[in-house]
Amino acid sequence: MARRVRRAMGEGGRQAAKRRGRGGQGGRARRRAGRRLTAVALTCGPVIAAIDSCAVPRSAEGGIMGTTSSTPVAETITLREIEPGDIEQCARICFEAFGGIDDHHRFPPDFPSVEFASGMMQGFVGLPSTWGVVAEVEGRIVGSNFIHQGDPIGGVGPISVDPKHQGGGVGRKLMEAVIERGRGAPGIRLLQDSFNMLSLSLYASLGFQEREPAVVMGGKPTSPPVEGIEVRQVREADLAGCEALCKKVHGFERTNELRGAMQAFAPYVAVRDDRVSAYATALTFWPMAHGVAESDQDMQALLRGVAAAVDDPLAILVPLRSGLFHWCLSEGFRSLKPMNLMTLGAYQEPRGSWFPSVLY
Repeated sequence: MARRVRRAMGEGGRQAAKRRGRGGQGGRARRRAGRRLTAVALTCGPVIAAIDSCAVPRSAEGGIMGTTSSTPVAETITLREIEPGDIEQCARICFEAFGGIDDHHRFPPDFPSVEFASGMMQGFVGLPSTWGVVAEVEGRIVGSNFIHQGDPIGGVGPISVDPKHQGGGVGRKLMEAVIERGRGAPGIRLLQDSFNMLSLSLYASLGFQEREPAVVMGGKPTSPPVEGIEVRQVREADLAGCEALCKKVHGFERTNELRGAMQAFAPYVAVRDDRVSAYATALTFWPMAHGVAESDQDMQALLRGVAAAVDDPLAILVPLRSGLFHWCLSEGFRSLKPMNLMTLGAYQEPRGSWFPSVLY
Protein backbone atom coordinates (compact mmCIF):
# COMPACT_ATOMS: atom_id res chain seq x y z
CA MET A 1 0.00 0.00 0.00
CA ALA A 2 2.82 2.41 0.82
CA ARG A 3 4.29 1.78 -2.64
CA ARG A 4 0.91 2.53 -4.21
CA VAL A 5 0.75 5.82 -2.34
CA ARG A 6 4.24 6.91 -3.40
CA ARG A 7 3.64 5.87 -6.99
CA ALA A 8 0.30 7.69 -7.14
CA MET A 9 1.78 10.79 -5.53
CA GLY A 10 4.61 10.94 -8.00
CA GLU A 11 2.42 10.30 -11.02
CA GLY A 12 -0.14 12.79 -9.76
CA GLY A 13 2.51 15.49 -9.58
CA ARG A 14 3.77 14.73 -13.09
CA GLN A 15 0.30 14.73 -14.62
CA ALA A 16 -0.70 17.92 -12.85
CA ALA A 17 2.47 19.64 -14.01
CA LYS A 18 1.89 18.59 -17.61
CA ARG A 19 -1.70 19.75 -17.52
CA ARG A 20 -1.09 23.06 -15.82
CA GLY A 21 2.26 24.13 -17.18
CA ARG A 22 2.47 26.58 -14.29
CA GLY A 23 5.17 27.38 -11.78
CA GLY A 24 5.67 29.68 -8.83
CA GLN A 25 4.35 29.49 -5.33
CA GLY A 26 0.71 28.97 -6.36
CA GLY A 27 1.57 25.92 -8.46
CA ARG A 28 3.74 24.40 -5.74
CA ALA A 29 1.00 24.95 -3.15
CA ARG A 30 -1.57 23.20 -5.33
CA ARG A 31 0.76 20.27 -5.94
CA ARG A 32 1.46 19.94 -2.21
CA ALA A 33 -2.28 19.95 -1.48
CA GLY A 34 -2.84 17.33 -4.16
CA ARG A 35 -0.15 15.05 -2.78
CA ARG A 36 -1.62 15.28 0.72
CA LEU A 37 -5.08 14.43 -0.59
CA THR A 38 -3.78 11.47 -2.58
CA ALA A 39 -1.84 10.08 0.35
CA VAL A 40 -4.79 10.24 2.72
CA ALA A 41 -7.24 8.62 0.31
CA LEU A 42 -5.05 5.86 -1.09
CA THR A 43 -3.60 4.89 2.27
CA CYS A 44 -7.12 3.80 3.22
CA GLY A 45 -7.42 1.61 0.11
CA PRO A 46 -10.80 0.02 -0.57
CA VAL A 47 -11.95 0.73 2.98
CA ILE A 48 -12.30 4.39 2.08
CA ALA A 49 -15.30 3.41 0.00
CA ALA A 50 -17.06 2.23 3.14
CA ILE A 51 -17.55 5.92 3.74
CA ASP A 52 -19.51 8.11 1.36
CA SER A 53 -16.35 9.15 -0.42
CA CYS A 54 -16.71 11.37 -3.33
CA ALA A 55 -16.41 14.80 -4.86
CA VAL A 56 -19.14 16.69 -6.65
CA PRO A 57 -19.00 17.82 -10.30
CA ARG A 58 -17.85 21.38 -10.89
CA SER A 59 -20.10 21.84 -13.87
CA ALA A 60 -23.46 20.45 -14.88
CA GLU A 61 -21.61 17.40 -16.19
CA GLY A 62 -18.16 17.61 -14.59
CA GLY A 63 -15.30 19.84 -15.71
CA ILE A 64 -15.54 23.06 -17.72
CA MET A 65 -18.63 23.49 -19.84
CA GLY A 66 -18.47 25.14 -23.22
CA THR A 67 -14.77 24.51 -23.81
CA THR A 68 -15.33 23.15 -27.31
CA SER A 69 -16.03 25.48 -30.17
CA SER A 70 -18.56 23.25 -31.93
CA THR A 71 -22.19 22.87 -30.91
CA PRO A 72 -22.87 19.40 -29.45
CA VAL A 73 -24.61 17.10 -31.94
CA ALA A 74 -27.56 15.03 -30.68
CA GLU A 75 -26.14 11.65 -29.63
CA THR A 76 -27.72 8.33 -28.76
CA ILE A 77 -26.82 7.82 -25.11
CA THR A 78 -27.14 4.40 -23.50
CA LEU A 79 -26.76 3.66 -19.79
CA ARG A 80 -25.67 0.49 -18.00
CA GLU A 81 -24.34 -0.54 -14.59
CA ILE A 82 -20.62 0.01 -14.15
CA GLU A 83 -18.30 -3.03 -14.28
CA PRO A 84 -14.74 -3.54 -13.01
CA GLY A 85 -13.40 -3.37 -16.56
CA ASP A 86 -14.78 0.18 -16.92
CA ILE A 87 -12.71 1.66 -14.12
CA GLU A 88 -9.65 2.70 -16.15
CA GLN A 89 -11.70 4.67 -18.68
CA CYS A 90 -14.02 6.18 -16.06
CA ALA A 91 -11.04 7.26 -13.92
CA ARG A 92 -9.41 9.01 -16.87
CA ILE A 93 -12.62 10.88 -17.67
CA CYS A 94 -13.07 11.84 -14.01
CA PHE A 95 -9.51 13.17 -13.77
CA GLU A 96 -9.77 15.20 -16.97
CA ALA A 97 -13.27 16.56 -16.33
CA PHE A 98 -12.49 17.77 -12.82
CA GLY A 99 -8.94 18.88 -13.55
CA GLY A 100 -9.73 21.72 -15.92
CA ILE A 101 -12.11 23.50 -13.59
CA ASP A 102 -9.75 23.06 -10.63
CA ASP A 103 -7.00 24.76 -12.59
CA HIS A 104 -9.31 27.48 -13.87
CA HIS A 105 -10.37 28.49 -10.35
CA ARG A 106 -6.95 27.75 -8.82
CA PHE A 107 -8.31 25.23 -6.31
CA PRO A 108 -6.34 22.21 -5.03
CA PRO A 109 -7.29 19.24 -7.21
CA ASP A 110 -10.12 16.97 -6.13
CA PHE A 111 -8.51 14.21 -8.19
CA PRO A 112 -4.74 14.88 -8.35
CA SER A 113 -4.04 11.82 -10.52
CA VAL A 114 -5.75 9.17 -12.60
CA GLU A 115 -4.54 6.63 -10.03
CA PHE A 116 -6.39 8.50 -7.28
CA ALA A 117 -9.66 8.36 -9.23
CA SER A 118 -9.06 4.73 -10.17
CA GLY A 119 -8.41 3.65 -6.57
CA MET A 120 -11.59 5.38 -5.42
CA MET A 121 -13.72 3.77 -8.14
CA GLN A 122 -12.27 0.32 -7.48
CA GLY A 123 -13.59 0.58 -3.95
CA PHE A 124 -16.98 1.82 -5.13
CA VAL A 125 -17.48 -0.99 -7.66
CA GLY A 126 -16.77 -3.63 -5.02
CA LEU A 127 -19.09 -2.16 -2.39
CA PRO A 128 -22.67 -3.51 -2.15
CA SER A 129 -24.01 -0.22 -0.79
CA THR A 130 -22.69 1.81 -3.73
CA TRP A 131 -24.22 1.66 -7.22
CA GLY A 132 -22.49 3.04 -10.29
CA VAL A 133 -23.70 3.76 -13.81
CA VAL A 134 -21.84 4.54 -17.04
CA ALA A 135 -23.05 6.38 -20.13
CA GLU A 136 -21.97 5.20 -23.58
CA VAL A 137 -22.11 6.74 -27.04
CA GLU A 138 -21.53 4.34 -29.93
CA GLY A 139 -20.19 1.76 -27.48
CA ARG A 140 -17.64 4.13 -25.90
CA ILE A 141 -17.82 5.21 -22.26
CA VAL A 142 -18.37 8.97 -21.99
CA GLY A 143 -19.27 9.41 -18.31
CA SER A 144 -20.13 7.85 -14.96
CA ASN A 145 -21.98 8.54 -11.73
CA PHE A 146 -22.48 6.89 -8.33
CA ILE A 147 -25.01 6.78 -5.52
CA HIS A 148 -24.05 5.68 -2.00
CA GLN A 149 -26.82 3.95 -0.03
CA GLY A 150 -25.20 2.56 3.10
CA ASP A 151 -27.43 4.69 5.36
CA PRO A 152 -31.03 5.91 5.00
CA ILE A 153 -30.13 9.03 2.97
CA GLY A 154 -28.49 8.47 -0.41
CA GLY A 155 -25.45 10.54 -1.43
CA VAL A 156 -24.54 11.28 -5.06
CA GLY A 157 -21.17 11.48 -6.77
CA PRO A 158 -18.76 11.83 -8.29
CA ILE A 159 -20.42 12.49 -11.63
CA SER A 160 -18.12 13.17 -14.56
CA VAL A 161 -18.53 13.45 -18.34
CA ASP A 162 -15.88 13.31 -21.05
CA PRO A 163 -15.15 16.96 -22.00
CA LYS A 164 -15.72 16.07 -25.66
CA HIS A 165 -19.29 15.01 -24.89
CA GLN A 166 -20.35 17.73 -22.48
CA GLY A 167 -23.43 19.76 -23.31
CA GLY A 168 -25.22 16.85 -24.99
CA GLY A 169 -27.38 15.66 -22.10
CA VAL A 170 -25.07 12.94 -20.74
CA GLY A 171 -24.87 14.47 -17.29
CA ARG A 172 -28.65 14.81 -17.01
CA LYS A 173 -29.16 11.15 -17.91
CA LEU A 174 -26.53 10.05 -15.38
CA MET A 175 -28.27 12.09 -12.67
CA GLU A 176 -31.68 10.73 -13.62
CA ALA A 177 -30.29 7.19 -13.33
CA VAL A 178 -29.03 7.59 -9.75
CA ILE A 179 -32.22 9.40 -8.73
CA GLU A 180 -34.24 6.45 -10.02
CA ARG A 181 -31.92 4.03 -8.22
CA GLY A 182 -32.47 5.89 -4.94
CA ARG A 183 -36.22 6.25 -5.39
CA GLY A 184 -37.05 4.16 -2.30
CA ALA A 185 -34.86 6.24 0.04
CA PRO A 186 -36.41 9.02 2.13
CA GLY A 187 -33.99 11.46 0.51
CA ILE A 188 -30.99 11.98 -1.78
CA ARG A 189 -28.35 14.69 -1.25
CA LEU A 190 -25.21 16.19 -2.72
CA LEU A 191 -22.83 19.12 -2.30
CA GLN A 192 -22.62 21.56 -5.22
CA ASP A 193 -19.89 24.13 -5.91
CA SER A 194 -21.79 27.36 -5.35
CA PHE A 195 -19.86 29.34 -7.97
CA ASN A 196 -21.09 26.94 -10.68
CA MET A 197 -24.40 28.19 -12.09
CA LEU A 198 -24.64 25.36 -14.63
CA SER A 199 -24.61 22.56 -12.07
CA LEU A 200 -26.93 24.57 -9.80
CA SER A 201 -29.42 24.86 -12.65
CA LEU A 202 -29.16 21.17 -13.56
CA TYR A 203 -29.72 19.91 -10.03
CA ALA A 204 -32.54 22.37 -9.38
CA SER A 205 -34.26 21.32 -12.60
CA LEU A 206 -34.14 17.72 -11.35
CA GLY A 207 -35.91 18.67 -8.12
CA PHE A 208 -33.00 19.32 -5.74
CA GLN A 209 -33.42 22.25 -3.35
CA GLU A 210 -30.59 24.43 -2.08
CA ARG A 211 -30.62 24.06 1.69
CA GLU A 212 -27.43 25.46 3.17
CA PRO A 213 -24.44 27.40 1.87
CA ALA A 214 -21.17 26.07 3.25
CA VAL A 215 -17.46 26.68 2.91
CA VAL A 216 -14.45 24.39 3.14
CA MET A 217 -12.29 25.65 6.01
CA GLY A 218 -8.90 24.61 7.28
CA GLY A 219 -6.73 25.43 10.26
CA LYS A 220 -5.90 24.76 13.90
CA PRO A 221 -7.91 26.32 16.74
CA THR A 222 -5.84 28.70 18.80
CA SER A 223 -7.80 27.86 21.99
CA PRO A 224 -6.73 24.92 24.18
CA PRO A 225 -8.91 21.86 24.95
CA VAL A 226 -12.00 22.45 27.09
CA GLU A 227 -11.77 21.23 30.67
CA GLY A 228 -14.51 18.87 31.83
CA ILE A 229 -15.25 17.43 28.36
CA GLU A 230 -13.45 14.25 27.32
CA VAL A 231 -12.40 14.09 23.67
CA ARG A 232 -11.18 10.71 22.43
CA GLN A 233 -11.45 8.32 19.51
CA VAL A 234 -14.78 6.59 18.91
CA ARG A 235 -15.25 3.15 20.47
CA GLU A 236 -17.75 0.44 19.55
CA ALA A 237 -19.67 1.22 22.73
CA ASP A 238 -20.13 4.82 21.54
CA LEU A 239 -22.03 3.91 18.36
CA ALA A 240 -25.47 3.83 19.97
CA GLY A 241 -24.93 7.29 21.46
CA CYS A 242 -23.61 8.64 18.16
CA GLU A 243 -26.61 7.23 16.31
CA ALA A 244 -29.05 8.78 18.77
CA LEU A 245 -27.29 12.15 18.49
CA CYS A 246 -27.35 12.10 14.68
CA LYS A 247 -31.05 11.23 14.70
CA LYS A 248 -31.72 14.10 17.10
CA VAL A 249 -29.87 16.61 14.93
CA HIS A 250 -30.85 15.40 11.43
CA GLY A 251 -33.72 12.97 11.86
CA PHE A 252 -31.73 10.00 10.50
CA GLU A 253 -28.59 8.04 11.38
CA ARG A 254 -25.25 7.63 9.58
CA THR A 255 -24.02 4.66 11.60
CA ASN A 256 -22.71 2.58 8.68
CA GLU A 257 -20.64 5.53 7.53
CA LEU A 258 -19.28 5.97 11.05
CA ARG A 259 -18.37 2.27 11.21
CA GLY A 260 -16.46 2.65 7.96
CA ALA A 261 -14.66 5.68 9.34
CA MET A 262 -13.53 3.61 12.35
CA GLN A 263 -11.65 1.36 9.91
CA ALA A 264 -10.34 4.01 7.54
CA PHE A 265 -9.77 7.06 9.74
CA ALA A 266 -9.87 8.05 13.40
CA PRO A 267 -13.31 9.42 14.28
CA TYR A 268 -13.61 11.27 17.59
CA VAL A 269 -16.30 11.84 20.20
CA ALA A 270 -16.78 14.46 22.88
CA VAL A 271 -18.21 13.03 26.11
CA ARG A 272 -19.97 15.34 28.55
CA ASP A 273 -21.81 14.16 31.67
CA ASP A 274 -21.18 10.52 30.64
CA ARG A 275 -22.91 10.84 27.24
CA VAL A 276 -21.80 11.52 23.68
CA SER A 277 -22.37 15.23 23.07
CA ALA A 278 -20.51 15.46 19.73
CA TYR A 279 -18.80 13.24 17.16
CA ALA A 280 -17.05 13.61 13.81
CA THR A 281 -15.73 11.10 11.29
CA ALA A 282 -12.52 12.49 9.75
CA LEU A 283 -11.57 15.94 10.96
CA THR A 284 -8.39 16.32 8.89
CA PHE A 285 -9.91 15.25 5.54
CA TRP A 286 -12.98 17.33 4.75
CA PRO A 287 -14.52 15.21 1.94
CA MET A 288 -15.02 12.37 4.44
CA ALA A 289 -15.79 14.51 7.49
CA HIS A 290 -19.29 14.94 8.85
CA GLY A 291 -20.04 15.92 12.42
CA VAL A 292 -22.95 16.55 14.79
CA ALA A 293 -23.18 17.98 18.29
CA GLU A 294 -25.78 18.96 20.85
CA SER A 295 -24.59 22.59 20.73
CA ASP A 296 -21.96 24.86 19.20
CA GLN A 297 -20.08 24.68 22.50
CA ASP A 298 -19.91 20.88 22.28
CA MET A 299 -18.72 21.06 18.67
CA GLN A 300 -16.08 23.61 19.59
CA ALA A 301 -14.90 21.39 22.44
CA LEU A 302 -14.63 18.47 20.01
CA LEU A 303 -12.59 20.48 17.49
CA ARG A 304 -10.31 21.94 20.17
CA GLY A 305 -9.68 18.51 21.66
CA VAL A 306 -8.95 16.84 18.32
CA ALA A 307 -6.64 19.67 17.25
CA ALA A 308 -4.55 19.09 20.36
CA ALA A 309 -4.39 15.35 19.67
CA VAL A 310 -3.36 15.35 15.98
CA ASP A 311 -0.51 16.94 14.06
CA ASP A 312 -2.34 17.88 10.86
CA PRO A 313 -4.58 20.95 10.57
CA LEU A 314 -8.31 20.37 10.73
CA ALA A 315 -10.33 20.56 7.50
CA ILE A 316 -14.13 20.63 7.50
CA LEU A 317 -17.07 21.90 5.45
CA VAL A 318 -18.77 24.52 7.62
CA PRO A 319 -22.36 25.81 7.20
CA LEU A 320 -22.15 29.56 6.60
CA ARG A 321 -25.24 30.49 8.60
CA SER A 322 -24.02 28.77 11.74
CA GLY A 323 -22.23 29.96 14.82
CA LEU A 324 -19.55 27.41 13.97
CA PHE A 325 -18.49 29.42 10.92
CA HIS A 326 -17.84 32.59 12.90
CA TRP A 327 -16.08 30.61 15.63
CA CYS A 328 -13.76 29.03 13.04
CA LEU A 329 -12.88 32.48 11.70
CA SER A 330 -12.13 33.73 15.20
CA GLU A 331 -9.86 30.70 15.77
CA GLY A 332 -7.77 31.42 12.68
CA PHE A 333 -9.29 29.01 10.15
CA ARG A 334 -9.05 29.94 6.46
CA SER A 335 -11.97 29.76 4.02
CA LEU A 336 -10.98 27.70 0.97
CA LYS A 337 -13.98 26.97 -1.28
CA PRO A 338 -17.76 27.70 -1.25
CA MET A 339 -20.37 24.96 -1.72
CA ASN A 340 -24.11 24.35 -1.36
CA LEU A 341 -25.90 21.46 0.30
CA MET A 342 -28.75 20.38 -2.00
CA THR A 343 -31.45 17.86 -1.14
CA LEU A 344 -34.16 15.84 -2.85
CA GLY A 345 -36.90 14.38 -0.66
CA ALA A 346 -37.16 14.47 3.12
CA TYR A 347 -35.30 17.21 4.97
CA GLN A 348 -35.30 18.28 8.62
CA GLU A 349 -33.75 21.56 9.68
CA PRO A 350 -30.78 20.54 11.86
CA ARG A 351 -31.49 20.68 15.61
CA GLY A 352 -28.01 21.23 16.94
CA SER A 353 -24.53 21.96 15.64
CA TRP A 354 -23.39 20.11 12.50
CA PHE A 355 -21.26 20.09 9.39
CA PRO A 356 -21.59 17.91 6.24
CA SER A 357 -19.19 15.73 4.30
CA VAL A 358 -18.86 16.16 0.56
CA LEU A 359 -22.07 14.12 0.14
CA TYR A 360 -24.29 15.57 2.87
